Amino acid sequence: MQVKKFEARTMKEALEMVKTQMGPDAIILSARDNNKSFGLVGEGSVEITAAVSDETLQKKKFAESRLREADREKFLKSPARQQKELITKMVEKHVQKTQAPAAITQRRYIEIEDESALAKQKQMSEERVRSAAQRALNAFQEQEDMVRGTVKRVTTPAAAPVPVAARPKASVESNEIMALKSQIEGLKQVISQFQQMPQNFVGTHPGADYGITYDLSFVFEKLTTAGMAPEIAGEILTKAQETLPTLKLKNRSLIEAWVARYVLDSTKVSHNPTAGKIHCFVGPAGAGKTSALIKMASQMVVREGKKIALFTTDTFKVGAADQMKIYAQILNVPFSVIRTQNDWTNLMRYLANVDCVLVDYTGLSLKSNEEIQMLKSLLPPAALNPNVHLCLSTNAKDSDATELGRRYSVLGYKDVIFTSLDESTQHGTIYNFMKRFDVPLHSFGIGPRVPEDFEFATKERLLDLIFKITKLKHQDSEAV
Repeated sequence: MQVKKFEARTMKEALEMVKTQMGPDAIILSARDNNKSFGLVGEGSVEITAAVSDETLQKKKFAESRLREADREKFLKSPARQQKELITKMVEKHVQKTQAPAAITQRRYIEIEDESALAKQKQMSEERVRSAAQRALNAFQEQEDMVRGTVKRVTTPAAAPVPVAARPKASVESNEIMALKSQIEGLKQVISQFQQMPQNFVGTHPGADYGITYDLSFVFEKLTTAGMAPEIAGEILTKAQETLPTLKLKNRSLIEAWVARYVLDSTKVSHNPTAGKIHCFVGPAGAGKTSALIKMASQMVVREGKKIALFTTDTFKVGAADQMKIYAQILNVPFSVIRTQNDWTNLMRYLANVDCVLVDYTGLSLKSNEEIQMLKSLLPPAALNPNVHLCLSTNAKDSDATELGRRYSVLGYKDVIFTSLDESTQHGTIYNFMKRFDVPLHSFGIGPRVPEDFEFATKERLLDLIFKITKLKHQDSEAV
């Protein structure tokens, strides 16, 4: 049984979230109004606690995995009754297809006829088997003779079957042998179907719903435990099944090495993260934008010796501009506040000798057009070719990070910065975001220290975070 809480502005939105994530069969345990404000506009919210059984949730995931992307969106938006009917139909169809019993003739004792009728029926059945076997044997013999060039294909009417008593003894024995072979082949098919029949619908190992074999289930569980989305882990392991030979799928070390290489090759990072003159840091509140900006600025000043300037557009949060001004004084760099887009034209005239300008933006959820337009109006003109970096916290849920990435896509961010790596163990969400939005990783915030706990993203670092390689090596050294 899985229990989750959902919070939304209205009861309708909360119920829609329950239906989307837990399915139409979810049970509402409780519902209440929150006195605290919801979002930036200060409205009230509704909190719903819902529960669903693991088997029911697995059926919903199975139905969604069999749908195309366009059909899946229609499915999630359809009413709960239609979702339930579709899930039931897909499950029943799958069960009928995979668990169809072998054809077995069953008769009740009272329906059994007398011995003479049974003997007559048995004799007729044997006659049909012998006749079919003889026709197959004749066809085989004719094909063999045609290959040898001794028989020419001639279309002739089918000859009447020869009575059993009139056939030679060798022919009767051959027919019986053919009948036995046919029965053996039938038994083989029944055994094969029985071996392929699953024990139950849910699946007996991790990844079974995505077509992953038992040999790869340990890697599937390892990836999902690290925060990687099940559908992305299933896609990777499906390619592993198609690429590796069957015998090599038994070697766990080889499988992990193949998956690690795939993750390494498919990871995208910014090759020159400090290139460009203007760097804009955008993202939701609490994502660590200001910290990431200050850490990057400190590295550029102290380690690279660049001339920089710090700007802020955050005039909504109390003390945000003063805080940025103090950082600028510590680094001994120019500082200014951007209130309109016209300020860019005036400021850039005095910054011709500056290598980089780092701009901090206010944290918004971008749930309304007003917020989007306001943030767009503060971005630099397109002629300045700004680099927009999206900042997200690793502590954010995978679904929340995906939704924020979709909302902030209107700003045209070029890469993503992930912060709070030291506070989370679900580092697979970084790979999920990179794959879903096809954007490179810019840098990582790995702690509170400035500027030590900041590093530009590398493929090897992400692989280490997902597979916990450094941690395992540290444990091995302590054991020695």
